[in-house]
Order: sequence, then structure tokens, then C-alpha cells
Amino acid sequence: MKIKRAILFLAAVLLFAGLSPKLAHASPYEGYTYSYWGETVHSPIAYLPSKTITGQEIGVGPWSSPADMFVAPDGHLYVLDSGNGRIVVLDSQWKAVRQIKSFQNNGKQDGFNNPEGLFVTEGGHIFVADTENRRVVELDGSGSFVREISAPKSEVISSNFEYFPRKVIVDKAGRIYVVARGVFEGIIEFDSEGGFTGFMGTNRVQFDPVDLFWKTVSTKEQREKLIRFVPIEFNNVDVDLDGFIFTTTADKQTSAPVKRLNPSGIDVIRINGNIGPVGDLSRNRSAFIDIDVSGNGVYRTLDSTRGRIFTYNEDGNLLYVFGQLGNQQGTFKNPVAVESSGNRVFVLDRDQGRITEFAATKFGSLVNEANGLYSIGKHDDAAKLWKEVLRLDANYEMAYIGIGKSMLRQGEYKQAMTFLKLGNDREYYSKALTKYRREYMREHFGIYMTVLIPLILVVIAVRRSMRLRKGELKQDAVSQGG
Repeated sequence: MKIKRAILFLAAVLLFAGLSPKLAHASPYEGYTYSYWGETVHSPIAYLPSKTITGQEIGVGPWSSPADMFVAPDGHLYVLDSGNGRIVVLDSQWKAVRQIKSFQNNGKQDGFNNPEGLFVTEGGHIFVADTENRRVVELDGSGSFVREISAPKSEVISSNFEYFPRKVIVDKAGRIYVVARGVFEGIIEFDSEGGFTGFMGTNRVQFDPVDLFWKTVSTKEQREKLIRFVPIEFNNVDVDLDGFIFTTTADKQTSAPVKRLNPSGIDVIRINGNIGPVGDLSRNRSAFIDIDVSGNGVYRTLDSTRGRIFTYNEDGNLLYVFGQLGNQQGTFKNPVAVESSGNRVFVLDRDQGRITEFAATKFGSLVNEANGLYSIGKHDDAAKLWKEVLRLDANYEMAYIGIGKSMLRQGEYKQAMTFLKLGNDREYYSKALTKYRREYMREHFGIYMTVLIPLILVVIAVRRSMRLRKGELKQDAVSQGG
């Protein structure tokens, strides 16, 4: 009897284990996206945490308030360990290959003082926003000092200007762009020689209409006490392969927290639909603190409000969301930087002193690959993958749009209309509808003419007969009256 009970108990345990979710693969956050109408829609998770790494685990000692990181063209990951004033370089296997703690500057030992920004060029040169030393430092691939770029000097800059560089990038032409603390005029631009050339991409002034009214009716003394209207300052920056500069601002009130600036400093970011790259649409809006631009026009923004990573394509469509604040693996306390390499995404947590690596799930890989084909115009190849995406998520609007555009190119206008309507792409739905009407009329023109011409002749004959009959009645009436 005891043996039977033991067997039944074991069977029940095995059955329960088979029905229960596997905790090893459980995610610490839910996947979601937004519909065309701004409604939250459940979505499969695109990325899951695969591993974490700390300074202790790689044998270089704990990181202290790390502020930034950068994936170099050679695949090495550079970590800016700000509290310790050093750069730690990791290879693709997460092994520390070297550290840069100090350097010789004109014969003297020099180092960093609470640096906040890091950038590595294709040639391997390292640019560091050495914040508290009020300079940008350039090192070569071996970590040797090349030069420093100090505060910009110009007649347009006030004498009390304070220079605290926070982030730095370099374009292919060697131009250097710096985001500095408390600078509202825009991004500071230097030429390849380090000469100041001006500010670019100034944000528009944000103001409250009520405050503006009171400013107009207040005395000079009262106006001095009111809040001044100043532009929003940038807090981070990245550059894509075409030389366009992506920026972020942490202000939750702005309608454009992400910008894509052309060489003239004009925002040319593409937005397809009602919703731009603003993160969460809830009352407690997102505050972006970093942006990572990868291939095919894809860019990722890091939200400090909830610790989420929002991924957008070149048209500004939200592809997926992952990450969250918390204490579990895959969550953060104070995320400050996001980078990517292939299908891997890295997030640096300042308070925890660690990096979390995220790997793409089947859903995330399909979306990435389909969007990549979609972005280079291979709509037919992308459509095959979008169909796989729809098998995993029947509500994924981008997949419907991708399939609809493929059918539009193939001349299947009626089917294209169906998919584009499901994807809420009004622009391409109108194009498909126009082509469908034209094709329909061309195919049925003969039938319509065969029916229409006799019908017109009948109408003309009836109207003529009615006019003749009316004339005869009038004649009869006249003759009878006579």
C-alpha cells in the first residue's frame, strides 16, 4: 500500500512538474508593445538575460560607479570604471585583456577624474570625456596619450562658461562632438584638429503657457523671480554609419526625446504613424539616459524610469521592449548605458557595478532578421519571416505591414489592403487601394462599357420619349382651349 502511494505521489509530482512553467526560463519582466492607437499590447519577450559580469568575476576588482561602456569595431567591450578612474577592456569571451589606469602627458603621470563618457574609433583611438578634469582625452590603441581637448574658446561663449564634458563621439571625418553638463546651446562641435566650430542641434525652449502669461504682466522685479525658459540640454549621443547624430534628453515633458541630426543640426528622424520614439505612454513617461545605434537603422533607448530598453527601427516603429528595475537577474537598480553586438545587448548598472548580457529569443531573432531585410528593400524575403513572427504573435502590427508591402510589390493589391489595414498603415493602404481600383477598372472596363452604353441609350430614348409625350399633351390642351 505504501509503495502504491509513493508511486502515485511521484506520478503527481512529475505531472505537476510537466504542467508547471520552467522557472529556469522564466523572465523577470513581461513583453509588450504599443498598437497604432497607443494601447498596450502583450507581446512575446524579445530578449532574455543570459549572463552577468562584475569586475571581481573577471579578476580586476570591483567596479566603482561605472558610467559608460562601448563596443568597439573589433568586438572588444570598453568599460569606463569612473570611480576607480580607469578603463577596463574585455574581449568577446568576457576576459579582461588590459586596463588603462594612467598615461604619460608631456612627461608627467596623468589620469582621469570621474570620467563619464567613452568612445572608440574604427582606428582604435579612445576618446574619454574626463568630466572633472574638464577636458576630452584622446588615447591611441595601446592607451598612450595623444592629446587633450580643453574648453571651447570663442567670442560667442561667455567668460564664465564652465566646461564639464559628459559624453563624446567622433564621426568618420574626425569631427568631435561633446555633450557637456549645463550647456543648453546644443552639442559642442570641434573639428578634427580640436578647434571649436560651434554648437549644433539646439533643443527648442520648453515653457508653460501659464508662466508665459505671468511673465508678460509682471514687473521687472517679479519676472526675475520667475522660472526662466531655457532649452532642454542633451544627456547622451551616438552616431550611425552614415554620420547622423542621435541624441537623447531626459525631460519627460518633451515630445521629441530622441533626435537624429544631419550635418546641419536639423532633426530628420523618421516617424511612421501617430507615436514617435518616446518610450512608455503611461502617465509616468520614460526618461531616456542613453541611446545605442546599431545596423539597419535600428536604435535602442535606455529608460531610467523603469529600467527598460525600447528598440525602434529606422521608421520610428517600436519593435519590442525588455528589461525592468528590480533585484532579479535581468533587472537593474540604476542602469546608465546600453550597447549591442549582433543579437546580444549589454546594459551597465552603475549601482550594482555589473553588466547584464541579454540574448535574443526566437521571437527577437525573427524580428531582427525580418526588419533587417525589410530595411534594405528585400520585402519578399522579409515577408516569409514576418509570417513566422505572426505565428508567435498574431497582434504584431509590423509583421502585417511587412507582408502587406511585399504583396503590394507583387501586385496582389487586394490582399495587400487586408494586411496593411491590420497593420494600421494608412499611407500604404491608400496606395494599395488606388492601385486596386485602377486594376479593377482596367479588368472590368469592357463589361462596364457593354452594360453602360446600352443603359445610356435606353435612358436617352426614354427621356426623348417623355419630352415628345409632354409636347403632345401641351398641344392637345391648347387645341381644346381654342
